[in-house]
Formats: sequence, structure tokens, C-alpha cells
Amino acid sequence: MAVTAPADMFSAHLHSQRGDAGGTRRALGRAEVSVIQVLQGLHDLRVVIGDMEEEEE
Repeated sequence: MAVTAPADMFSAHLHSQRGDAGGTRRALGRAEVSVIQVLQGLHDLRVVIGDMEEEEE
């Protein structure tokens, strides 16, 4: 997850340079999902060590 975000961002950059809007959107979507997963993992670790309380949905 954390490793794929930079690769997806680079892929989006390359698609953008070629004028491929669809490919850029797909790569940005993948990057966005990776970043969200990283942030969720950081939050979960903070909950485990007591720095944050678990959020209620």
C-alpha cells in the first residue's frame, strides 16, 4: 500500500504527459486509495498505542 502510492503518482504523471486523461484518472484513483489506506493504518496504530481514541461511526 505505502509502496504503491508513489508508483501510482508517477504513472499518473506519465499518463498526463501523454495527454491520456482516462489513464491519469485511473492512476490517481489508485494513488488515492493507497494514501487513504496508509492514513487509516497510521490512525489504527495511534489508537493501539493510546495516542488517539477510536472514532465512532
